[in-house]
Amino acid sequence: MSESGSKQEPEGARSRLRRQSAVVSVFASFALAALAIYLMVIGQPILLPFVIAVFIVILLDSMAARFCSLSIAGVQPPGWAGMTLSILVMIGALFLLGDIIASNVAAVTERAPSYQQNIQAMLQRWTETLGLSAVPSVQSLAQEIDVAGVLRTAAAQITAVAGNIFTILFYVVFILLEQATFKGKIQALFRDEGDAERVRETIRRISRDIQRYIGLKTAVSALTGLLSYAVMAFVGVDFAGFWAVLIFVLNFIPYIGSLVGVAFPSVLALIQFPSPIYFFAVAGVLAAVQVTVGNVIEPRLMGRSLNLSPLVILLSLAVFGSIWGIVGMVLSIPFMVVAMLICAQFEPTRAVAVLLSADGKVDSAPR
Repeated sequence: MSESGSKQEPEGARSRLRRQSAVVSVFASFALAALAIYLMVIGQPILLPFVIAVFIVILLDSMAARFCSLSIAGVQPPGWAGMTLSILVMIGALFLLGDIIASNVAAVTERAPSYQQNIQAMLQRWTETLGLSAVPSVQSLAQEIDVAGVLRTAAAQITAVAGNIFTILFYVVFILLEQATFKGKIQALFRDEGDAERVRETIRRISRDIQRYIGLKTAVSALTGLLSYAVMAFVGVDFAGFWAVLIFVLNFIPYIGSLVGVAFPSVLALIQFPSPIYFFAVAGVLAAVQVTVGNVIEPRLMGRSLNLSPLVILLSLAVFGSIWGIVGMVLSIPFMVVAMLICAQFEPTRAVAVLLSADGKVDSAPR
């Protein structure tokens, strides 16, 4: 056998082994994904508060990094000061959210009769326009829609979230405490300093990318909420603050969130005002805000940090939404971004990251 043939044979064997390893990695990743979905279903009471706590800690770390990057008289604040300020901002935001929800519940109860009259008048106009013989009443429509069932479901979800608040806070506290000793645990796990440093660098890279994504996504969502609030307050839409908070939360859900965030206040404008012009004005301007922020500002700020396939996004929304509801839909995209970044760091699972990505281009650390 010639020397060139002997060289080609080991090279071909190595190529086949690499292909087989990639196939095995993909199938193993699908098996792990199926196991994760199973655990999400049966372990929802435990896992959901923990995942929310991890999301909050990442957001706190991102805000702390931003605060520590600021320079005051040429001096940058220490890490503990940035984290303290981030916690104070988070507590203030939670109190503000609670106040907005409480005040809006009372306002809805007070204005419900006027909304009912407006709906009845709107039905009367539509009936006359369509030439129908009878005007459906608000009560009959409510019976058809089963409003009581919707309210019971919403109340159950709110009660479940409220019941987990203290559990989530305990998780947040202990995760923050765990961060202080995590570096020492990595050093104890890997006796070789080179291996320990590679693991620490991988963790730093993943943490930096995730913090950047969540931090910028939060800032973009806040900008969308503020602009939407300005529009609704100018028009005079009721509960503008509540709708702005809802738009902020829903903006974390790709595709679906922006549509729902525009639909709810637009429908209220249709009910609140006698003329449909307000409905078209609110819907048009809010849609313009969503398109401008989502398609112009957000790509410029975030760049390629969200490099997920649209099909993967839709599937993750469907899976997480069916298991954990709205909270799952909000958390699904950060979760998939984490999964893609982790898979991209290791050669055996890099094929999975390529499948999850939008264009097949993933950054991976050298191994």
